[in-house]
Amino acid sequence: MAPDYTTLCNAPTPFSKALGLAYDALVHSASFDAMSAWNSLSERVKQGIYMGDGLLLPHTRIAGLERPLMAFCVCPAGFTGIEIRGGEKAHFMCVLLSPAESAMAHTQAIAGMAKLILDPEWKARALAVADDAAVKALF
Repeated sequence: MAPDYTTLCNAPTPFSKALGLAYDALVHSASFDAMSAWNSLSERVKQGIYMGDGLLLPHTRIAGLERPLMAFCVCPAGFTGIEIRGGEKAHFMCVLLSPAESAMAHTQAIAGMAKLILDPEWKARALAVADDAAVKALF
């Protein structure tokens, strides 16, 4: 699945800032109840979104959404302002909004992201990108 929004954060970046920018981009790429979706996403963040291997995966399912929406951010220096067990550092963030009516679409998007993050060569290329266009080209 190709992301609707991609970006490179060239310096340590607050998680809340990166999440806000990514979410705003998704809001402008489809029609859905943005406030309800934000509230749901915020609840998910409170439950924990660190998936391991440097990946933050804030995600939620939204009623009536026509297709999954994804934003992907790379931050080689690491996202700040978010607690992660064991002192690990998050370098990637994938914001995923999926149709509530399709568990399959949600599961497939998460599985696709996991497959990429678990590939050491892809991960190395992602951490070495030079600009936003190079992040997009990863997909």
